[in-house]
Amino acid sequence: MARLVRTAKAAAATATGTSRMAQSLMQRWFPNTSHPLIVSAPMDFVSNVRLATEVTRTGGLGFIQGGRDFKPGSAVVTKTLDEQLSTAQKLLGELHNRDRCSTSTLPLGVGFVTYDASALEHFNDTTLPILVRHRPGVVWLFAPSPERPDTIRKIIEGLRQAASSAESEAWDLHIAVQVGTVEAARKAVEDGADIIVAQGIDAGGHQFASGAGIVSLVPEIADMLASSEVECSGNGSGKREIALWAAGGIADGRGVAAALALGADAAVLGTRYMVATESDAQDYKRQAILSTSDGGQNTVKSYIHDHVQGNHSWPGVYDGRAVVHPSYIDHVGGLSLEENKALFKSAKEQGESSRMVTWSGTGVGLIKKEQPAGEITRDVREEAVKVMSRLK
Repeated sequence: MARLVRTAKAAAATATGTSRMAQSLMQRWFPNTSHPLIVSAPMDFVSNVRLATEVTRTGGLGFIQGGRDFKPGSAVVTKTLDEQLSTAQKLLGELHNRDRCSTSTLPLGVGFVTYDASALEHFNDTTLPILVRHRPGVVWLFAPSPERPDTIRKIIEGLRQAASSAESEAWDLHIAVQVGTVEAARKAVEDGADIIVAQGIDAGGHQFASGAGIVSLVPEIADMLASSEVECSGNGSGKREIALWAAGGIADGRGVAAALALGADAAVLGTRYMVATESDAQDYKRQAILSTSDGGQNTVKSYIHDHVQGNHSWPGVYDGRAVVHPSYIDHVGGLSLEENKALFKSAKEQGESSRMVTWSGTGVGLIKKEQPAGEITRDVREEAVKVMSRLK
């Protein structure tokens, strides 16, 4: 097996040094992107093809959410995913396929949650053919069940085989695996990931229940990647490049610049794009984000965000961060789950949004207004460039 080599210089780079490395890697992998690379996270009930394509059109890398249920007949294998990727091809006509070759890679990503048993049982049969047909540039995988530790590796094997087949010879596929610990990052590398998405506990939405913020997580993973002790799976010999993306609490250009200084090749934003004009986020979520400040105090990690909604499907190693809401306050105050769920259900049926859950990272206090996704991408990138230039 080839050993992964990531230079110590890259791992310990200053913002300027990281800039040179990122331009030679991220822009080489994704030629339509600008430096620093801004990535919009794949988010359930938020991300859509309009948002993702606007991020891509303005030099970032947009993602749609592909789903988590891969059984035949489920939403992910109906026309929904196929239609979104077909729409993306049309909207990104001037970027996708500049030479008008039907086999080029689509400059867009698709995210999948993998804890359901159907991920192993049916992914290759139901979802892979759609991906082969449209050739997205990145497939992002997250949340394997601890009871099925080989899920990510087996999905990656299927993706690699499809991407290297004769009929898919022009599919320049990269695979991202989202992790929350150094050990999980090591496992993802061994499983064959091209990109490690280091998600800190400052992130919004679902994440590792136990972990660290990106200030320590990203450099430690960068050091691990730089270590010659890390071995990569894969065929043949030679060096395999691994990119590191930072996710969690990043909401503006200052956060992006900091992420690169910590050793990341790109920055992932989620909460900031929830208030994009193109997002599918409901009005109450937008209002909650725009009215919340002091994110470390007014967002919280807890299982109750899922459980009060009746969602008990996530394995216990994952919880989520959301804006503090009455259901959480009542939970802390000792209200039983059944009573809490009844109050939640009643409020929802009456159209009352105060008890609804708004997933959000700690950077929420930095988000002041709704903007088009493309404008967010440009503003954040330009601010990051200014910050990095001051640090030279």
